[in-house]
Amino acid sequence: MLKKIKDDWREFADDEPGQRFQNRYYRRREHEKGHILLRVFLITLGTVIAVGSLILAPLPGPGWGTVFIGLMILGGELLPAARLLDWMEVRLRKLGRFIERVWRASLFGKVAVVVAAVILVAAFVYLAYLLLFAG
Repeated sequence: MLKKIKDDWREFADDEPGQRFQNRYYRRREHEKGHILLRVFLITLGTVIAVGSLILAPLPGPGWGTVFIGLMILGGELLPAARLLDWMEVRLRKLGRFIERVWRASLFGKVAVVVAAVILVAAFVYLAYLLLFAG
C-alpha cells in the first residue's frame, strides 16, 4: 500500500504542471474500473472535506490546506475538478514567481508584499465575520 502511494506520487510529481491532475484522473480511470461505490464514497469525502474546510477556514487550524486536499480527492474522481486544479496550479505558480520577483527586488518590494498580504487577510477575516456573525 505504501509503495503504491509512493509510486502514485512520483508519477504525479513527474507530470507537467497544468496536466498533472487530468493525467491522475485518467490513470485512476484506467486502473479502477467498476468500483462505483468507491467513486461515490471518494466524491462524497472530497466534497465534505472541501466544503467543510471552506466554511471553517477563518478558524484556527489547517484551513486552506484541507480545502485543496478535498479538491485533490475530487480531482481524482471528476474530470472538471481535475481541469480546475490544473488551471489553478498554473495560475498560482505564475503568481508565486511574480511575488518572489517583487520580494527580491528591493526593500520596497518586501514591504509591498507584506502590506498586500495583510490587506488580503484583513479582507478575508472581515468577509468571514460578515458571513458568520452579521445579519
